[in-house]
Amino acid sequence: MTLRGGLGPPLTPEALREKSAESLVATIYVGRPGTPMPPWHRFLSEAEAEWIVAQLLAGFPTE
Repeated sequence: MTLRGGLGPPLTPEALREKSAESLVATIYVGRPGTPMPPWHRFLSEAEAEWIVAQLLAGFPTE
């Protein structure tokens, strides 16, 4: 819930900075075999995966 990792790696903008948006979309859409990351292509369109990546890269808005 904090995006700081646990079962998987952190999903903060700082942790994702070195990864391309395309690879992050692919990870969401097709998963990562041999890891706990499942494919989400049955539930999300590629455009929705792109939106998720954009939100992760933007980070939480400041209050």
